[in-house]
Amino acid sequence: MSNCYSFDRLISLSPKELKKTKDMAVQIFSIPEERLAELVNEVIDSIRIFYEAGNEELLLETLAVFFHESVCYLSQIRSLRNSELYHFLRVLNHVPILAESPFYTETLNILSKYFKQDPSIVKLFDKLQNMYLFEELGYIEGAKALAKELKSKIDDSNLHLYTLFQICLFRLMPEDDWESRLDLALNLLYKVYHQEGPECSIFLIIEWLKAAEALKHSPIYKALLKNLYKLCKHDMNLNSASIGYELFELSNKLVSPEEKLEIYNELILYPSNILNSLQLRSLHFFAGNYLSGKKEKFRLSINSFISSNYYLHKCWERLVEISKYVRTHSTPVMFKNSVVYLEAQFLNLSHYTSIRNNCYVENLQTSFEEIEKLYREMEELSLTDSLTGLKNRRYKEINLFQMISFASRQGSNICFVMGDLDHFKRVNDDYCHEAGDMVLKELSRLMLDEFRKSDVIIRYGGEEFLIILFSLEQCAARDILEGFRQKVDKQVFIYDHQEISISISFGYYCRYFSNRHDEDEVNKCINYADLALIKAKETGRNKVCAYIEPTNNPA
Repeated sequence: MSNCYSFDRLISLSPKELKKTKDMAVQIFSIPEERLAELVNEVIDSIRIFYEAGNEELLLETLAVFFHESVCYLSQIRSLRNSELYHFLRVLNHVPILAESPFYTETLNILSKYFKQDPSIVKLFDKLQNMYLFEELGYIEGAKALAKELKSKIDDSNLHLYTLFQICLFRLMPEDDWESRLDLALNLLYKVYHQEGPECSIFLIIEWLKAAEALKHSPIYKALLKNLYKLCKHDMNLNSASIGYELFELSNKLVSPEEKLEIYNELILYPSNILNSLQLRSLHFFAGNYLSGKKEKFRLSINSFISSNYYLHKCWERLVEISKYVRTHSTPVMFKNSVVYLEAQFLNLSHYTSIRNNCYVENLQTSFEEIEKLYREMEELSLTDSLTGLKNRRYKEINLFQMISFASRQGSNICFVMGDLDHFKRVNDDYCHEAGDMVLKELSRLMLDEFRKSDVIIRYGGEEFLIILFSLEQCAARDILEGFRQKVDKQVFIYDHQEISISISFGYYCRYFSNRHDEDEVNKCINYADLALIKAKETGRNKVCAYIEPTNNPA
């Protein structure tokens, strides 16, 4: 094909095998329906030969050539109709579709003809979104359970839900079950092509390629994506964005940073509703980090980091939306099982936040002339205390309430602790402020070693700390705090050959949270811990005190 970018030189299929594969790739769209099963079996047989021979390289090459030729063929066809299904498929990148979503009205309009015929379709769509979210979270058992439930309820009379369901089914199939995966994909491809046109068919091929993990490790995959991107990128639509982002996500060994920056510059020109917040966050973070090494691009780097921060907040919001949606549309058992996967996503975002902030700070340090101007922006973005490496108060404002919300859903006991170094001003006065900084850093290191990774330690003020202990009863929390107090009491800090001794006081308050609570309750618990700390200070310091709620005694 004259306008197709050939990559035949990269493959080792014989000329006969190559021609046969390309012919089948075109025939799948032109044969009558009664011959479809025969052609699908022929395609599967051509793959099975290499599979049974243990020749994975030729198997992958055959698949790459087949789908490459299919997209080359489809890209030459321009459909004159406006495909509703193609617009509907955009929601896959933005599930769940809630009432406040920009896609809500459009999705409702597309599906309204089905809703009017059968109101139960609404519940089917909710379950499909739930199934899709379970797959995204990695809760495969939950997704398979929903697939089993929906299998008898969804057929091709509702092509929109049927296509979404088939995509989910494909992703759930074992990676090594090439025959079933191909059979499902080709039958769906044929049906969608004849009812909705080439754009939807290209989208399905892209989804198939993105889910084929084994193919991604083959050298031909980059060439395949580059060719498909060249074919589609002038359209600037969902398909070209999906291919471009998949190419961008490849490792630096396959796609150089310079190539990724070129893709970034193209993808950020797309309408913002095509790519989702996770993808846009990743794109802008890469650009910020890459451009930070080039002095002439410093301001562009900062702007990219700021955009990354914006979409990072959107990611937090979406995760909260997913949590609410799964809870509303799942059985109690399924929701309980899904919490583990939701927490894993939450921790991933937390880690990403720390990495992003570290890169942002390092970037600022490369240009001292810009620091004064951008210092306030750095403070707003940073969630980590620069001296101690602990979380700072901004972390509490942004993340703490969400963490407590997740923990409360598991019925965990949560212990709020306020700690303060005793007579710390004397360290600064008797030695120097650098000595005080050294003590704070060493003490923070001891805290990170002593407490669990799941606990949260925040530098709350100068020498004051807020610690959140999850899943600990009051007695266990007291033992841990008392043990750490004794450790600090015995610790000798060395600064400029001088020995410095300090002590620490703790106040704490433990309670269970119900699923319904607000930030005022959390702040009240912190205040109770602070009151207990004041009691520890007033009764001699270097001790651990619990907050005891007053009892109502009329006498």
